Amino acid sequence: MKDTFFATAERASEEKIKSEFDDLHAVDYLKTVINALPEVVAILNEERQIIFGNDALLKFLGIVDEKELLGLRPGEAIKCINSGLIDGGCGTSKKCRYCGAISAILESQHSMKKVTKECRITTKNDDKFDFLDLRITSTPFKFQNNHYSILSIDDITDIKRRNLLERVFFHDVINIAGGLKGVTEFLIDAPNKFRTKETFNLINKMSKELLEEIMSQRALTFAESGELHLEFKKISTISVLKETVSYLLHHSISKSKNILIDKDAIDTKISTDAVLLKRVLINMLKNALEASDDGADVIMNCKSDGNFIIFTVRNHRFMPLEVQKQIFQRSFSTKSESRGLGTYSIKLLTESYLNGTTGFNSTPENGTEFFVRIPKK
Repeated sequence: MKDTFFATAERASEEKIKSEFDDLHAVDYLKTVINALPEVVAILNEERQIIFGNDALLKFLGIVDEKELLGLRPGEAIKCINSGLIDGGCGTSKKCRYCGAISAILESQHSMKKVTKECRITTKNDDKFDFLDLRITSTPFKFQNNHYSILSIDDITDIKRRNLLERVFFHDVINIAGGLKGVTEFLIDAPNKFRTKETFNLINKMSKELLEEIMSQRALTFAESGELHLEFKKISTISVLKETVSYLLHHSISKSKNILIDKDAIDTKISTDAVLLKRVLINMLKNALEASDDGADVIMNCKSDGNFIIFTVRNHRFMPLEVQKQIFQRSFSTKSESRGLGTYSIKLLTESYLNGTTGFNSTPENGTEFFVRIPKK
């Protein structure tokens, strides 16, 4: 018996799968009806393996012969990055506990009722990551004394992405623009004693924040569409850390918190896109600050690792395991529905454009440290 941390790992034999495949294909009206549906549809056996896939599924996966899918579980067919974490496959890893797709299938099998859930799936194909938002409907049915599930998959990625981008954009921009408006309205009728250099520096700083938010959202939109153009040049690691700290030092999320650069941070030259790297580090630092208590230290660092440089941001807070399993998914957030792009954008920009990797370590003893690892040249 294979190990599992969630759903059962057992699979049907090849002979049984072929027999069920032949039985279903012998029913002409079943094939006609399912292939007529515009939705992506698969029929699963009790072991959650694909026995039948409609034309829309084959198109969705870029497959010509549906026999390539026989015996695979949904996550394996779609190349979910979690489906190969342990030998049991799709549905058996610790991260699978938080997958809406496997939850819908299991709940439907147990209740013998139709169940619909949304799920976020990260796929990897030829070293290219794709981030999908799907609406999954699992409907049980019985045929020739065998229990099956009809799995309907609705790709809502574009809708989710657009809604989330709009919510995040408006949330951040309105906050900054509202503060800027308040300061400027105050100055209209304020006595001259309030028209100080410090006041105008505040206006300048808020204007820069507003522009930075607009440019950040623009970069993320271009990154998702594959239209982001990079400019690699030599930069100093300490300089980019200092610029990141300087940008957020007087930001509202930094209030009552201490941003530090580790005294052992190395200063060396690397060849990368400075603007994009800075956006990644700003997001890392923002996330750490938002998760920190008043008076807490948030520490940035950079270390050498052979031909790579590792940038880190550490705070004292421990992330619960259920958060850790979902942290890099696009629409997942521990804050509110107006958030949810921070860690996702870190992973997207680093791994798809900066030729690096990203991850984190979190323990109750040492808190949480996010890192990005990028080539020196």
